[in-house]
Amino acid sequence: MKAVRGGSEPQPGGSLGFVRWAPSAEKDWVQDFVLEQRLLGVPGAAIGDALVLVESHIVDSGESAREAFGEPKEYARQAAPSRRTAEDRDPRWLLGLGLGLLGLFVTSIGAEEWLFGSGQIQVTAGLLVSGGFLVAAFVVLILATDAVLRMAVERTWMFLGVCALYAAAVVAAVLILDASVGQWSAAPVTAVGVGLLALGAALEWAVAARGGLDDPIVGPAQRSEAGGAGPAAGERGSSLDILSWLTVFLFPILTALMLALGWVLHLMT
Repeated sequence: MKAVRGGSEPQPGGSLGFVRWAPSAEKDWVQDFVLEQRLLGVPGAAIGDALVLVESHIVDSGESAREAFGEPKEYARQAAPSRRTAEDRDPRWLLGLGLGLLGLFVTSIGAEEWLFGSGQIQVTAGLLVSGGFLVAAFVVLILATDAVLRMAVERTWMFLGVCALYAAAVVAAVLILDASVGQWSAAPVTAVGVGLLALGAALEWAVAARGGLDDPIVGPAQRSEAGGAGPAAGERGSSLDILSWLTVFLFPILTALMLALGWVLHLMT
């Protein structure tokens, strides 16, 4: 067997478990390849197959991954025959995200006035416009998920700048467009917001509990051990680990943190 030039030592796992499917390849090459394929929406099983192919070739040829396959991003695009489509995304998850985001917005507004204010929400034009901005952001995220993720990964500072401008626009709308258009009771608004948070979390939990968030990178041997269905049960772990729980209840947690911060500020003033 020929020695592999520029390759890393075989790694059985670790925090980057997918590296073990191509242990002879350069670690940074494998990371860039996997990241690009993830951004392209390639399923985890297909990524595992591609890494096994890379490992087999460089072991037989003695070349490094970069010498044999070129730049990882370009090769990842060439080796992406199957991608997820919009139909592959569970609509319950997307709906749950939207409801959670809307629930956070409604609950934070209602609860602040209900708990610390007069119990009445002064509905201003700016408040309505900021709600419109929120809906627009969700629509963009749904319709251009891949583009948003790519910007966040490849142009992080630009992404952060866009987020900062968006936040500034929301704040400016609330502060500038202060003309009152009505008044709502804070208690029912809070109840509606909590209901949206609960419904959103329930929809996300239903998807996560059946493994809808799982798309691990697995090789042919691992799929064979699991009967072709994916990784072995010991590798997959419980259907809802701590990260899954945090993902499912992200918006309720953020809402609670915002209310806790409001309570602290209320005590300080």
